[in-house]
Amino acid sequence: IPAVGKMVITEEGTGTWCGWCVRGAVYMDFMHHKYDKYWTGIAVHNGDPMTVVEYDSGIGAFIGGYPSAIVDRGTDVDPSGMSPDFFTRLQIPPVATLINGATWDPTSRILNVSVKADFALAANSSYKLACVLTEDDVTGTGSGYNQSNAYAGGGNGVMGGFELLPSSVPAAQMVYDHVARAIAPSFTGEANSFPATVLAGQSHTLNISFTLPATWDENSINIIGLLLDPQGRIDNAGKATIAEAVANGYVAGLSTIYGENLDTLAAYANRIGKLVSKIQGA
Repeated sequence: IPAVGKMVITEEGTGTWCGWCVRGAVYMDFMHHKYDKYWTGIAVHNGDPMTVVEYDSGIGAFIGGYPSAIVDRGTDVDPSGMSPDFFTRLQIPPVATLINGATWDPTSRILNVSVKADFALAANSSYKLACVLTEDDVTGTGSGYNQSNAYAGGGNGVMGGFELLPSSVPAAQMVYDHVARAIAPSFTGEANSFPATVLAGQSHTLNISFTLPATWDENSINIIGLLLDPQGRIDNAGKATIAEAVANGYVAGLSTIYGENLDTLAAYANRIGKLVSKIQGA
């Protein structure tokens, strides 16, 4: 029985160069379609054009290979083995529930986000808030977006239809979901999210401003708020599309403590993609 207001997070280490990572894509989609109200997936790419360097570095300390999945930043498991950890975490009452609000300007492409934590239990300043942006239906051109496929030909079994596709699935045939686009203010969260003592019934808000690159589809962006506990595990999460967050309403915190122009990161990821393409073509 799910705890009230609980949402579980899986962060998956993946990459287009990794032939076994199609298994991660299949099981992430499975979890999304079956448990969407209680689970959210974040595909953290490595060594391809969708890489977010800070996020990739952060998850790298948790995983031993690719593909890998960590449920609420717990033990590294294969993506096919997410369910036991998911069911365990789903039953643990969260310290707070999270509501994402936003304002969105389609001209400037500035997305102002508020992550509001409504506390059901007492907490302290060792808890932290963070915000992740993901994008679904991501496509690209060039060999960096080709997906290596170890299941081609069926010799390694059935895997969501990938057994019917070639060993290198062309970019034109690939659509990537749950793609991590940004994490702010850091992988470990904002150190000053809360005062020394937080009482049940109180609310505290983190404000973050993003400038989205023109290449991102705002209609496919998900805003994911994270509440991290003193041990660094994800206590709870909240998810909303931009439209849903705008409807929720933007809540001003004490100050806007973080801003990030993602055009710079997008350009950096593009350079990584071109380098990977050159290596693959060598």
